[in-house]
Amino acid sequence: MKPFTGNPALTLALLFGVSLLGEVDYQIIPPLLPLLATGFRISPGYAGRAVTVYSLSAAFAILLFGFLSDHVGRKPFIQLGLLGFSGVTFLSSWAGSIHIFLLTRFLAGITAGAFASCVTSYAADYFQYGQRGRAMGILSAAYFAAAIVGIPSAILLSSIWGWQKIYWINSGLALILGLLVIRLLPDCPSLVVSTTGTALHRLKDLPLAMKPFFIRKDMVALLAVSLLSSGGMVGFITFLGIHLHHDLHLTMKQVSGVFLWCGLASLAGAPLSGLLSDRFGKKNLLVFGGVMLAVCMVSIPALSWGRWLWIGLASAGAAMAFRMAPLLALLTEMASPSERGTLLAVRNTLSQLGIATISLASSYCYLYKGYQGVGWLTGILIAGSTSLVAFLVNEPKPGE
Repeated sequence: MKPFTGNPALTLALLFGVSLLGEVDYQIIPPLLPLLATGFRISPGYAGRAVTVYSLSAAFAILLFGFLSDHVGRKPFIQLGLLGFSGVTFLSSWAGSIHIFLLTRFLAGITAGAFASCVTSYAADYFQYGQRGRAMGILSAAYFAAAIVGIPSAILLSSIWGWQKIYWINSGLALILGLLVIRLLPDCPSLVVSTTGTALHRLKDLPLAMKPFFIRKDMVALLAVSLLSSGGMVGFITFLGIHLHHDLHLTMKQVSGVFLWCGLASLAGAPLSGLLSDRFGKKNLLVFGGVMLAVCMVSIPALSWGRWLWIGLASAGAAMAFRMAPLLALLTEMASPSERGTLLAVRNTLSQLGIATISLASSYCYLYKGYQGVGWLTGILIAGSTSLVAFLVNEPKPGE
């Protein structure tokens, strides 16, 4: 594969900005639900359909554009996705009814899926395996940065200016990023093997293109890890706030502080995990982080309010970050550049499936066994996924 041109630091900064924008746009929907419900004079439950339509369209788009990017290249979908996202997000701010708003959010999910499906693939193409861990660590930090910086800022601004202005800002940022990507993000000539029209004719080959991913045991193991890890982490986090408020009798302000503390630990752990995985091995850090996270999940529900709970939550936050960068670095090395977009699209689809099913199972565990039941369920799933890595995955050597 031909080497990329351009400045690696600038390239990574652009990719981080694109990832952060996508995460903020997705994560601001739940906090804005009360304002949307009031503005459109509907129930919060009905307003919550914005999350559903966005997720469904994004999941479809990720699979579609991830496959197409293997044939056309990553950059075209990143730049077109950002420009399209800018337009439909601006329209969201002018929606006069919930139905128009849901339509614009559906379109936003498609455009966001276009660039979200290609950012990680582009980073994997750009950075060699020996340096890929730190790149994935930076990109994964966007998820946690959105949660602890972007979301509180959005809530504050929406309380002052209204929810419409948030979408104005996101639209403007997407336009700026799109223009910067066009101007500054290097091309990868070796990936441009067909025109867009030719690639569209190949969509019928998508099932065949996915088949090899479910033959190799190491690749199947990492895809299963993606499903179990995403579902386990979201299931554990979903009921953490309820546990802190109802079981430990914390105020909502204290609960907010706890989540900020966990987010800071994850944000610090994300880039650190990349550096450590490049130095000591992606597999080793993935196993270490899995063991650490499983222990935290089982232990935290039994801790009372105090120093050890703070330590446990910080450890869990760091361990979650330790899972993301090495997993992405390992998985992207399992496929050739011409298959990487499709593989990551499959991985993201399985992650969403894991989140849906395991979160539902966690709700029943909490109903009948409390948060301790959630901790045992998610801890066992994380431990099981860690065993898959330990016994079925071999660490690739740089340059292979």
